[in-house]
Amino acid sequence: MPITLLLKSLAVFAALSLLGLACQAQGRDGALARIARSGTVHVGYIPTPGTFAFRDAAGNTVGYSIDVCRKVVDGIRKALARPDLRVDFRPLEAAQRIPLLKAGSIDIECGGNTNTVGRQKEVDFSHTLFTTGVRFLARQSVQLDGEPSLWRRRIAVSNGTTAQETVQRAQREQEIAVTVVATDAEGVRLVEQGLVDAFAQDDVLLYGLIAASPVRDSLHVTGRHLTVEPYAFMLPKDDAPLREIVDRTVLGLMHSGELAALYRKWFDTATLRIPMSAHMRENIRYPNKYGIP
Repeated sequence: MPITLLLKSLAVFAALSLLGLACQAQGRDGALARIARSGTVHVGYIPTPGTFAFRDAAGNTVGYSIDVCRKVVDGIRKALARPDLRVDFRPLEAAQRIPLLKAGSIDIECGGNTNTVGRQKEVDFSHTLFTTGVRFLARQSVQLDGEPSLWRRRIAVSNGTTAQETVQRAQREQEIAVTVVATDAEGVRLVEQGLVDAFAQDDVLLYGLIAASPVRDSLHVTGRHLTVEPYAFMLPKDDAPLREIVDRTVLGLMHSGELAALYRKWFDTATLRIPMSAHMRENIRYPNKYGIP
């Protein structure tokens, strides 16, 4: 072999070797490697009473998202051949989700997360698991219908949510007085106490919050949908091994009909009675990861 060709071959081999080492290093730092070392899957979620993720009276973490998430954890156990893996469920505030995922403090966020194009720059998402939209929780005497009805209203929103972005876009034009709160429960309390006119959030969460309120009969969900929100799990950015397990699990639940059964279990109940929307049926029929602007 000519010496120049040999040198070129060695250079290519060295580059490929360095690339391989870099990939291995990335794999060691990925979520599956962390999970294998710690023996624990760290799961974050935003508490949403009665719906996606919450603690029941016995202190167990339950909900629609949690049921799906437990299936994902089973997939991780199988992939790592670690049936002994534990799960650490950690309740979060909305603004904590992305920073904790990026820091590796949680391995997956299994609450109700809207998939947005902006968030896709920082984290990955599972296939869409649910669709909803921003409406308002208010006292029965308050009726809202679209942005013009928000004129000079006092509206509470949770920090770090798409509802906050939606209300703040309308804030100047409608002269809205916006109160930013840390949690949904705090927003509901402000409505109950008459300190704000309404609390803005995705309607499926609002129904669950009303069901948990001691003055539920005096509250209602009002207004047309201001947005369409595709919900999905948040995952660490570019962590392909974990993402593949999540995708395989969620697609399996969709194809088997189990995801629809879980929907009925949590949302077609005596308390909620939320029929599956056309958007949700389409997401199951044609799985996707579309993010909204």
